Amino acid sequence: MIRYLARCAAQFAVALIGIVTVAFFLMRAIPGDPALYMLGDFATAEALATLRARLGLDLPVWQQYGVFLLRAAQGDMGVSVVTGQSALAEILAAVPPSATLAVAGMAIAICFGVPLGIIAAVRQGSAVDLAVMLLALGGISFPVFWLGLVAILTLSHALGLFPALGATSEPGFWKGLHHLALPSLVLGLSVAAYIARLTRSAMLEILGQDFIRVARAMGVPERRIVWHLAFRNALIPVLAVIGVTFAWSLGNAILVEAVFSRPGLGSTILKAILSRDYQLVQAGVLVLAAAVVLLNTALDLIYGAIDPRLRRT
Repeated sequence: MIRYLARCAAQFAVALIGIVTVAFFLMRAIPGDPALYMLGDFATAEALATLRARLGLDLPVWQQYGVFLLRAAQGDMGVSVVTGQSALAEILAAVPPSATLAVAGMAIAICFGVPLGIIAAVRQGSAVDLAVMLLALGGISFPVFWLGLVAILTLSHALGLFPALGATSEPGFWKGLHHLALPSLVLGLSVAAYIARLTRSAMLEILGQDFIRVARAMGVPERRIVWHLAFRNALIPVLAVIGVTFAWSLGNAILVEAVFSRPGLGSTILKAILSRDYQLVQAGVLVLAAAVVLLNTALDLIYGAIDPRLRRT
């Protein structure tokens, strides 16, 4: 078990460094000068040179990368070139709205996707199976921003069930939940399509194995076969797809935040990219990467707890 934990920790570190490194060099490949953005088009060459030196932009890229890694290891992601505030503090302040949206969307996706996938597998070839697969295909095919616009036009403007904006400054839990409901529903239904399809595939594979046939021949109740035998053995691939789709939903959450005018990481990182705010983008990518990699590491540990054979691989 110790070796398994050490391997998971090593994979976590390597994946995090790799993602942040790619983001670092991609940001510097984008045309634009943060110093020119801060000082304006009429800035003098001397002022631009002074600001670049203060920001460390006059150094070679490899030296900038080394400085970035050293500071990141100490928890210092630098200062935003636009606001002058701590980049990490700004990103962490934007995390709660995005995390709330992502978690609410995943809760909806799991509540819809897993049961629908199980029902489709148990009723394979029936009209129920066909209907579930058509719904899943539609959820995969339509972009999440299109689903968001349709939801606003129908559920908000036409029916008046939900507000069009995904956030409110008014206090109160139920008020905030009312504004969160429509964005999380759009995000959750788009993710539920993937979960339903993968759950169905995993269940069909288990239901076709010999031990299920033996259990049915012995007269084991069908409900026990489905939930205690088939679903328990299909749990690892189901958890795997939930982990992958949660990472995917974090990316979709940025689009949902834009459609519903919600604050969060999406709007913060987008503004940072447009202003060439390297420090803020790097801090945002680091936080997102750490969240996704940490989630997948936690899922690996859960897999090992469910199936001890995985700890020996």
